[in-house]
Amino acid sequence: MSIASALNIAVSGLNAAQARAQTVAGNIANANTEGYVRRSVILGEKSVGTQGAGVQVDEIRRETSRFLTLERMSLESDSAYATEKAAAAKQLAEAFGEPGAEQGLAGAYARFENALRDAAATPESSILQQQIIQSSNDIISEFDRLSERATAYRQSANDRIRYAVQDVNSALDRLQEINSLGQERLTPIVLDERQQLVDRINEYIPVEVIEETSTIRLTTQSGFTLVSGDAKQLEFDYQGFINRQTTIENGLSGLRVGETDLTPTNGGRHAIGGGKLAALFETRDVTVPDFENKLDALAFDLVARFAADDVDPTKVSGEAGLFTTGSSTPPSEVTAGLATQLRINQSVDPSQGGDVSRLRDGLGATEKGAAGNGDHLNRLLDAFITPREVPITVSNEQQSAVALVSGISGISSELNYQYQRFQETAVYSGARLQAAETAELTQTGVDTDQELQELLQVEQAYAANSKVIETISKLIDQLIELA
Repeated sequence: MSIASALNIAVSGLNAAQARAQTVAGNIANANTEGYVRRSVILGEKSVGTQGAGVQVDEIRRETSRFLTLERMSLESDSAYATEKAAAAKQLAEAFGEPGAEQGLAGAYARFENALRDAAATPESSILQQQIIQSSNDIISEFDRLSERATAYRQSANDRIRYAVQDVNSALDRLQEINSLGQERLTPIVLDERQQLVDRINEYIPVEVIEETSTIRLTTQSGFTLVSGDAKQLEFDYQGFINRQTTIENGLSGLRVGETDLTPTNGGRHAIGGGKLAALFETRDVTVPDFENKLDALAFDLVARFAADDVDPTKVSGEAGLFTTGSSTPPSEVTAGLATQLRINQSVDPSQGGDVSRLRDGLGATEKGAAGNGDHLNRLLDAFITPREVPITVSNEQQSAVALVSGISGISSELNYQYQRFQETAVYSGARLQAAETAELTQTGVDTDQELQELLQVEQAYAANSKVIETISKLIDQLIELA
């Protein structure tokens, strides 16, 4: 081997050490950078013909683990779905309140019951009768408040669907750009960005990734392709105003790509299952409307309890009792929006020209009865506290069933049970995700202690190659002196 060849080999060693030092420095600097994947320098023997010519950098490799990444992605979309469902259930449970609470609808019902008891015990007191009117108004206000809250929750979910679709479409567009770069331009930095984009989409829509030569193909779990070279665009027609009658069948947009329906709540072949988008659609189209149905059933029950002819024999048969829905006759079935139509019968409400004494004497009383007669007030109390269940007819293409609402405590218990169940699922999903993230990070993340050890090896290699060059330099000097 000539001196020149030895010098070239030593220089290649210095270049390799330099590449390793740069890579280690980058790893340490980005140890806490989200989405950064550890780099490793892959060295190979450099040769000229059949002779060794030193060392060369074959590749700067991203230390990935396909299995761990796919496992983490699956759990990430599961956790996003469960967390969003738990948040929605918590909002509804807290808005409705717990059984026995002083505030909320349960508190208003309790105050109304107490007002009836007090007035029945002292039927001659117009002040206690006025408290019945006040507590009745409290109930109506609570129904209005809960209905407004429910509408706001649906509107919020619809708004968040809009922003989620925009975010996913932005990520899909960028993936298309990366797919068009070609193999030579897929640097580790670009590959990091590509995985971050996939993760962003996967949080909203669970996806599967198929790696090809220089591109990736992205599909939903049902097999619908979102990216294959070119990217699709999600379509969502935003509805800026939602009310009780606005549904997926009446005004609200689903989710589609061209003619393909991806709406999670439609049950189609390519319907999205899991991820944050599915949870938001379920909140908007299922969870909150079911809550609103329960409110309507409670309102129907409240009107029906006092509309029975045996509760108030003085009123015209078939007409409404203490509570109405704005009509002289009570509703015959539960209808959408009933909870927002509750009113106090004007015949007992002084603010509407009524006489509060009719609470004691009956709605149809033509003259005032005995001041100490509490029979009618006791009938009102019995009508209110008697346990009963209210049927809500629900139907879809596959089945028709009847759900029963067992009063305030039943709904409150159900809402809190649902919240606890979703919360437990969210906690479990979060724990599994954290374990998967730790496993992936262990395999692909930066261990600074390990990198510092690598840096010591780089220093030794650099020093050794420098020593070779120094020795060659001395030999050349000696040859020059001899000449």
